Amino acid sequence: MIPDQVSAESYYNDSETLLLYWQKKIFTWFFSLLLVAGLLPFFLSCRYALQNDQGLRIVFYSSLYIWAFGILFLKEIPFEKRGWAGLFWFYTMGLFSLGADGFVGSSRIYFFCFLSLGAILFGVRGGVITLLTTMVTLFLAGVLNFQWTPLLGFIKGISSPMAYMVYVGTFLLLGAAIILSLAILINALEVSGRQFRLLIQHTLDVLWTLDTRLQITYINDAIFSIAGFPPKELIGKPFTRLLPRDKVLEFEGLMRKETPFSLETDFHHLNGEVLTVEISGARIKGCLGSKNCYQGVLRDITRQKRQEREQALLEKKLVQSEKLKNLGILAGGVAHDLNNILSGIATYPEVLLMDAGLSPRMRQGLGIIKDSGQKASLVVSDLLTISRGTNREMEVLNINSVIERYLGAADFDKIKATYQQVQIEVVLEPELLNIKGSYIHIEKAIMNLVLNGAEETAQKKAGQVILSTANHYVDDAMAGEADLPSGEYVMLSVADNGSGIPEEHQKKIFDPFFTQKEMGRSGTGLGLAVVWNTVQDHQGTVRVRSIGKGTRFELFFPAIREALPLQETNFLAEIKGQGQRILIVDDLANQRKIAGTILKNLGYQVFAVADGMEAVAFVRENPVDLIVLDMVMEPSISGFETYQRIKKIYPDQKAIIASGHSESEEVLMAQNLGAGAFVKKPYTILDMGIAVKEELEK
Repeated sequence: MIPDQVSAESYYNDSETLLLYWQKKIFTWFFSLLLVAGLLPFFLSCRYALQNDQGLRIVFYSSLYIWAFGILFLKEIPFEKRGWAGLFWFYTMGLFSLGADGFVGSSRIYFFCFLSLGAILFGVRGGVITLLTTMVTLFLAGVLNFQWTPLLGFIKGISSPMAYMVYVGTFLLLGAAIILSLAILINALEVSGRQFRLLIQHTLDVLWTLDTRLQITYINDAIFSIAGFPPKELIGKPFTRLLPRDKVLEFEGLMRKETPFSLETDFHHLNGEVLTVEISGARIKGCLGSKNCYQGVLRDITRQKRQEREQALLEKKLVQSEKLKNLGILAGGVAHDLNNILSGIATYPEVLLMDAGLSPRMRQGLGIIKDSGQKASLVVSDLLTISRGTNREMEVLNINSVIERYLGAADFDKIKATYQQVQIEVVLEPELLNIKGSYIHIEKAIMNLVLNGAEETAQKKAGQVILSTANHYVDDAMAGEADLPSGEYVMLSVADNGSGIPEEHQKKIFDPFFTQKEMGRSGTGLGLAVVWNTVQDHQGTVRVRSIGKGTRFELFFPAIREALPLQETNFLAEIKGQGQRILIVDDLANQRKIAGTILKNLGYQVFAVADGMEAVAFVRENPVDLIVLDMVMEPSISGFETYQRIKKIYPDQKAIIASGHSESEEVLMAQNLGAGAFVKKPYTILDMGIAVKEELEK
């Protein structure tokens, strides 16, 4: 744990560990104390030397003091060099004291500091070097004193070589024991520190510590992937700067409590991406360097939350399916008998009405009975739709054709006649993909949605219902598409400008018999249940958007690349290729297969790779005439970067862009670099064929 901002900044040097930080601290404290405590002896020694006309001693003392001063303050010199210089400062002082006062003087203190600091600053290596140096020095000093010329202080304190050996041996044995212990301790701390550093550097969770002002004193490298900031930029900054404004006060309140806490919040990455994170932490008493601090973990739970939402959606669909299943069992059991009963009620009044002698009152009553019977029959029909589902054989169809047939049907004419003040607008995608489905059930879903929209806007002066279709593509990386697996879809949309659906009703609108209208007069409560059941049976999804000013129902059906029966394909001759080589670059296998099938059928040689790096490697060995590029290929390089690298190999390389995202800045950059048309997924044979043909003919 780092106690303060200064230590945290030091710790974040690229080559520094926590052990090295404390070694620097000890070194600084030791020499600071030495300079302060040695100031008075320095002046007294210089005064004594001056009185005795010993100028060389003054120079020597001054050199030693300046040496110690430089070791402490010249921090631009690497620490290892300053450390060894400090060690040999003590060694020099030991030599001087040994020559002046002998081994019984202060030389033992200096040599002991030399040994101890060697082990503390440089571990086993430093301890061994200082121990051997001291041993050799003392041995030579003994030889010099007893075999050549006596040194001052030796004769008075130590009278024989044997006594000297006892003194020196005892000192070296004690020093060896101490430096061995220190070296082992330092080595253990170094290993432990490295293990801890590796652990915190490779964990996916963000580990943090804060001081009492809630400023960051430590944060590991995992913050970069979650927030986009390097750890160094956050040290000393308030942790709350990373949080949304509406969570700052809540976080500060939790931090003031004595108990551990957990907070879930949004988290904004530097690139604009919004993540969901869980922040947990607690107050820690007795922190290193302060009385209290805070530490905890920040974890990215975006994927977990997405999975929970998907699970909740699946559970919701399951509950809805169970409701409809139970209703279907009930409806299927009584529908046959009800239809027999209702056929008499709905048809026999028509026989009676053929009697010209009926009174107007009787004729009116029979008309009401007939209309009620027909309405009841429609309710039974809806119940049968829910109970049986689309159990008929699915066929390849185009929803545009279903809409066109519905627009010419009597049911649509009746809606237009009943709600003449409502404008019904139809906007169809001309190149709509096909689906596999039940014609009659999709038509019934369209009828229910259009009728709902017309009824909702009937009271407005400018009521409007818009019926539209579009191709829709979903990529794994696209936001807001959690309810749809990746792939191609056909979207059927019915929107109105009515008053919208109250929020408390939006979760109930697909329940059978739920209606805001008067039961029996306008709605039966089965229309939207029929819509939901139909879409589910087609493996699709329904979205409802209602914000108080209108409602929009969006029905998504999985698209297929199978052609309609007896579909005319004469237009293909105009866009066929002549065997040109085309490389498809897309990270989704199904998209590579779709594009490859289209282009092979158009007469091209087709190759496919799964990402940008493979594409660059492929074209380097196998030149192609054109590249079909996807723009977003996670986690590989993007389509733009892929095209950049290929252009360096082949400056005239032709390419078109195919993407499920809108025309982004990267698309425009790629086109400025030389790429051709942008084809939006899901594309048709005509879309792809024209884009490829035009680019190849440039």
